[in-house]
Amino acid sequence: MTGQDGRAAGPAGQRQRRRRSPDPSRRRDPERTRQAILDAANEEFGTYGFDGARVVRIAAAAGVNHQLITYHFGGKKGLHEALSERWLARSTTMISAAEPFAEIVREYVRWPHEDKLATIRTLVRAELDGRPLPSDEQVARLLFIVEETRRKQARGEIRDDLDAGAVTLAFFAATIAPEVLPGLAAIVTGADPASPEFIDRYADELARMVHAIAEAPRDEPGEGRMGPPADADEHPGNDHAGG
Repeated sequence: MTGQDGRAAGPAGQRQRRRRSPDPSRRRDPERTRQAILDAANEEFGTYGFDGARVVRIAAAAGVNHQLITYHFGGKKGLHEALSERWLARSTTMISAAEPFAEIVREYVRWPHEDKLATIRTLVRAELDGRPLPSDEQVARLLFIVEETRRKQARGEIRDDLDAGAVTLAFFAATIAPEVLPGLAAIVTGADPASPEFIDRYADELARMVHAIAEAPRDEPGEGRMGPPADADEHPGNDHAGG
């Protein structure tokens, strides 16, 4: 038996039609949709910066309707904040792990290259463009990372006369150097910074540097925490000048 439109009717003699849910989040796996949008946005922001990024291009790359970006993230700014939050969540998980600081640095270097490259490009473009500024919650997460570094310092993994913020910044910069400065990295190391062999060797070298700053002598001249320069009369030997 067929209906008026020539199609097979349902058991009750009427054609059964499946209605599409008006809720966009129910049309597919919402978490998979979010991740697809974030991955596409990572590439877009990393390539064009915040001002040059286009929501329509992000949606097309993710294979979704651009309205889903508004639905999940509230727009371009919310999407950029979500990307920063994803990176911070992974970073705080790494730094708060029970592993020694050297192993955390090693793991950060080995963060899968393609994903890390897009993330770093997005972060660097945001810094260069000066927008959007981090939220209070993101600032708190960054300071948490410094506190975790300080805790590892208290366990003797980092020299206690080094500034925890400076150490955090230095090793974060070191871990992303091959992605940010690939040409320079290739020249000074003589290797392809995108190759698995380079990543493994570089991760091992940075881990060795962490061990070195934990064990290095503590009486070099000029050492000290970050801050204003000490007065000249505080330096040893000044009271013998001219004597």
